[in-house]
Amino acid sequence: METVNLFRNDGLFNNEQFRRNNSDKSIQKICWRNGILTSMLLIASFLGLCAFTHRLEINQLSVVNLLILAVGVYFALEEFSPTGSGNSLDYFEGFKVGLYTSIAAVMIHALVILIYTSYDPSILIQIRAGTFFTFNTNPFVAAGITLFEGLACGLIITFCLMQYFKKN
Repeated sequence: METVNLFRNDGLFNNEQFRRNNSDKSIQKICWRNGILTSMLLIASFLGLCAFTHRLEINQLSVVNLLILAVGVYFALEEFSPTGSGNSLDYFEGFKVGLYTSIAAVMIHALVILIYTSYDPSILIQIRAGTFFTFNTNPFVAAGITLFEGLACGLIITFCLMQYFKKN
């Protein structure tokens, strides 16, 4: 009796139509799609954890944003990878994908924070109370802080994830 070898027929594996790296997905499409999905999760966490509960004085809630951004960058890198696993990306191409995804997600999130704090200035009082600095906050400062913090986190997250995805 012969055992069945599933990998004996390489016909589907060698077919160009079924390969992952032959798809028409460009860096821009991957980054925008994952950036928009990540920003939607960031906005949902902001509205759920901070805006409606008015818990902005808890600075540790930004760890939730860090985890959401890490998941978004990971899925963008996994989607861009030809095999979908580690050791499969050129370092600088993968770094571009992770950084562009972070930029797209954080910029949309900062724009929503700018709009939200323009309509609800009571949040700005809580932001001012939760910081150590004594500067005058306005919606642009709140969006700028969010943008700067998110881009710094995105850079660090991309650097860490590229250690897994880069080719040896």
